Amino acid sequence: MTRIDFEAVDQPTCSIVILAWRLTDILLDCLASIRASEGAPSYEVVIVLNGADPAVRDTVAREVSGAVIVDLPHNVGFGGGCNAGAADARGESLVFLNDDTVVDPHWLARLHGAAGEAPRAVASLLLNVDGTVQEAGSRVLSDAVTVQLGRDLPLVEARDTGLLEQRSVDYGSAAALLVPADAFRAAAGFDPAFEPAYFEDVDLQFRLRAAGLDVVFEPAARVTHLSGASTSASHAFRDWAYAHALPVFVSRWSTVLANAPAEDAPLEALCPIPLDAALANGGRTLPTAEQIRSGAADTALAIARGFGLDTGLRYDTLIADYQRVEALYLATEARYGEQVAELSRHLTAHVNRVAQLESELGSLQGETGRLNARLHDLDSRGPVGLARWQAGKILAKRGHGQA
Repeated sequence: MTRIDFEAVDQPTCSIVILAWRLTDILLDCLASIRASEGAPSYEVVIVLNGADPAVRDTVAREVSGAVIVDLPHNVGFGGGCNAGAADARGESLVFLNDDTVVDPHWLARLHGAAGEAPRAVASLLLNVDGTVQEAGSRVLSDAVTVQLGRDLPLVEARDTGLLEQRSVDYGSAAALLVPADAFRAAAGFDPAFEPAYFEDVDLQFRLRAAGLDVVFEPAARVTHLSGASTSASHAFRDWAYAHALPVFVSRWSTVLANAPAEDAPLEALCPIPLDAALANGGRTLPTAEQIRSGAADTALAIARGFGLDTGLRYDTLIADYQRVEALYLATEARYGEQVAELSRHLTAHVNRVAQLESELGSLQGETGRLNARLHDLDSRGPVGLARWQAGKILAKRGHGQA
């Protein structure tokens, strides 16, 4: 692959923050698509090596130049990694982009253009690899379930239903999201309470809305997203991360969720976020990249311990369930063992008898078939043939008697 060189920019308008962990070729495809941008504002690319594999580090060092590199020795989760990249970013707008994406050449220009003069966050149109819609903005329901609007719809159908219009949304995936840098820092960035993943982007955009910003969806800013390629392949880990983050989100936004729109509500229906500056950052400040880097080992250890504790609890539950089932089986066997054995003997005898009858039935069916064939043959010969057959039977009997 041709080396990807990004031009040095003194004062970038946008800082594109990308977390790199375990993808190599897919990451390079993402970076190459950014480099092919047309009509874009000045930008820098900030690559966060978020506990990245050696192969990823080697690939970035060998194939990429001109990008800002933020090196974290351990994976601190999605939010922590994005915060580290944002802390070192210089752009007026922060653009968070997953490493498993390929952007349209006009994506950045249209995303930034949609931000306009009034500070607001802007979500991209995410597409599946087959060109269908993955997300045209998202909605949050009363039970905190998130709905990706237009998911799997063909573009024509999505357009006909009004989904491909610029509009306010509850939130947009941080797989391709623009946030004004000042607003992001005022909100203290992604909340580490959601580490390692899930709901941190929803929470951030709810807090931005609490600070008075709008969150809009821009359908002209198109990104193809592999979805999930940049996250852990372990279903158990993802299940744990979701189960950890969900109650944090529900507790913080319970009043808002109580008034959330239904899934099939009109597109303009949003979760009602009260204006509350204190809610916007919760008294936190955005840590520096060095603070995140120096605490990376502790963060990664806390994540590992949390997952390990959850795994241990699940294992203990499985063992307890197994022991209960085993005890029930032994008690049942002790109480009904003789009856079960007797029933088993009767059942075996019946099965054997059925097999014998099936064998006899097969023999009878074969004999019946032969007789039917003979009768059909005689019938085809008419009365003379039938008389000869009967005479033959009589002679055969006589001969048998004489013998």
